[in-house]
Amino acid sequence: MTHTRRLVFLIAVLASLAVPNDLKAQNIERVSESLLREVMPEADLFSPATGEPLVKQAYRGQELIGYVFLTSDLPPEEYGYSGTIETLVGMKLDGILTGIRVTSYRESYMRSMGDFLRKPGFQEQYTGKYVGQAFRVGGDVDGISQVSISVRALSRGIRNTARRVANAYSFEVELPTGTVEDVVGLSWFELRRRGVVERLEITEPGEGSAGISIAHMWSDRVGEYLLGEEMYQRALASVERRGGADHLMLYTVDGPRLRLFVREGWAIEQGGDTIDISPENIVMLGLTSGGVSYGEVTITGVMMVEDTVDITRPFTFLYDLGPRLGFHTLDYTTQEARIIMAEEAAAAAEAEAAAERAAAEERAAAEALANTAPPSTTVEGVAPIDTAEAELGGPSDSSAIAGSDEMPQGEGFDFTLIQEETLLERMLANTSWTRVAWILLVLAFATAAFFLKVTSLRWVSLGVTLLVLGFVDGGFLSISHITSAIWVGPSVFLDDLPLLLMVVFTVVTTLIWGRVFCGFLCPFGALQDFLDRIIPESWKRTPSTRAHRIGLWAKYLVLAIIVIPALAGSHVSFYEYFEPFGTVFFRSPNILLWVIAGAFILASAIVPRFYCRYACPLGAALAIASVVSPKRIRRVEQCDHCLVCQQKCPTGAIEGPEIDFKECVRCNVCEVQLIEQTGVCRHEMEEIRPRLIQVKLGSLEGVADGA
Repeated sequence: MTHTRRLVFLIAVLASLAVPNDLKAQNIERVSESLLREVMPEADLFSPATGEPLVKQAYRGQELIGYVFLTSDLPPEEYGYSGTIETLVGMKLDGILTGIRVTSYRESYMRSMGDFLRKPGFQEQYTGKYVGQAFRVGGDVDGISQVSISVRALSRGIRNTARRVANAYSFEVELPTGTVEDVVGLSWFELRRRGVVERLEITEPGEGSAGISIAHMWSDRVGEYLLGEEMYQRALASVERRGGADHLMLYTVDGPRLRLFVREGWAIEQGGDTIDISPENIVMLGLTSGGVSYGEVTITGVMMVEDTVDITRPFTFLYDLGPRLGFHTLDYTTQEARIIMAEEAAAAAEAEAAAERAAAEERAAAEALANTAPPSTTVEGVAPIDTAEAELGGPSDSSAIAGSDEMPQGEGFDFTLIQEETLLERMLANTSWTRVAWILLVLAFATAAFFLKVTSLRWVSLGVTLLVLGFVDGGFLSISHITSAIWVGPSVFLDDLPLLLMVVFTVVTTLIWGRVFCGFLCPFGALQDFLDRIIPESWKRTPSTRAHRIGLWAKYLVLAIIVIPALAGSHVSFYEYFEPFGTVFFRSPNILLWVIAGAFILASAIVPRFYCRYACPLGAALAIASVVSPKRIRRVEQCDHCLVCQQKCPTGAIEGPEIDFKECVRCNVCEVQLIEQTGVCRHEMEEIRPRLIQVKLGSLEGVADGA
């Protein structure tokens, strides 16, 4: 059996062993009562799983106090870095979370960081959160460094499923009476429930929908609260350039089909009159960047409304999208109109009460007059008037009042379930711009060092990579990113802007120039280069050509062991045993992983870039991609006779004039030799050829003498 066939056979065997049997997902019925009590500690009884969506009702005595549910029972589930995150959630009838417990999740970094989602204090921070909050990581919820994708997925899963349960079961919520005069401090959800923000949903059949929300900004304080100070001031400047407006209406758009909002086709109807809103009076501000709307919607802007609209009275927005998408309406009542209407209702009620009091006084006067009349004036068969009832305005019938339609009723949640935010909205809402700045700094140094071919700049770039991507940010790429993309899809990259920048840069440079990432952006590669610089030459060894060629295939075997099971549907991963940088830079508590990492570091001290040559699965993947790279290192005629670059190549990719390009990490070493004309490169071929002829003649003479 040839070496190739043995390799294929071994890969197939390992892949078959790594693929586990599929396990049936857990549902709420299988959750233990002790775990139910952890998320709903006030309950002493839980019903069987019931309803749609599936929940367990929580009781204290005979009183229903809330619901407990699993996020996996309310699809679609949110995907973290390596898969879905199943969570048990308890929620009271007022929309307050009583606790959460992560019941199951797959995460590649668990071996290096431990069970981070269940560490003491992390799950507990969700207790007391209100279902109407945005659950923004870094704002409403504390994050965890290096695993922000999974933390954001956990938070979104809790928020979205809790809202679905609230919508399905119409929890009764005690709302303050009267109008909302001061909206500052209310969440976006509360603003919607109380009518400060009204929402219209537009659906394009077969494509998706967009939600358009409108709110009146009746003061600078309200405008800054809704939009954030910076964006609100920008909105005012845009309005002033257009000549100003009597009233400003905020509009926001969310959902996957943002293009369903256009500036044409808008009007306002009030009292039988229709007032068109000119497209020039609709100011687009772009992506939300602050205020209470940040994290809740995607894009925003303002509508300039003329004073012909009486904002002290209700009015209706008209939105005409043509024959295909139809005509839409949205009723709106400003807070000023609500106050006036409430005052008018109170005045009417007071007038009615005054009229009733006057009538009662007239009846009392009539009764007093009747009591002073002679007995002969009493009419037989007529019951005397009960003055107590008269003062109360008539007989009191408590049963009639209890059954009256006028009795105040509790209001429920008014969730309009919308499609999840777009990937762009999600990514921008959760982006740490500090991390983006760090990544851009690293990429800038790497780009400059690669193109300028200055040795000192390369070492500076490697230092920045080691410090930032290794110890500060931990944002280096890993083979786990490939397996996560297989399990979850490309959204694993689109959810994290710094990661997306790294991935795009790596893919583009690899396809054009080769393994630039390995030479400049891998912190473990940088660590090996620094190690090679400080280790004495006497310690180093060069593998034989045969051993080197055989050893090169090892990293492709490792790549197959990791990727093939993932392609087959397995979530079992061995990557942490072959990627020591996760152990080193995340400071893993696992002793076995430290032994493996130490072995790789020791080997790399003896053989330069040992890990990159023979063990790195990500390097193997990039090597395969670099096969199509058109921008390769040029060779000159001197390379046929020179061994300087071969001796200096850190990965052993050069043999005489030939470069094994898939093994080249584009470290600039050989290119700098050529630019600086060291070794044979310093001489023109006209000088070299006569010497070569003399060497050959001398060799022939020696052979002849020996004969």
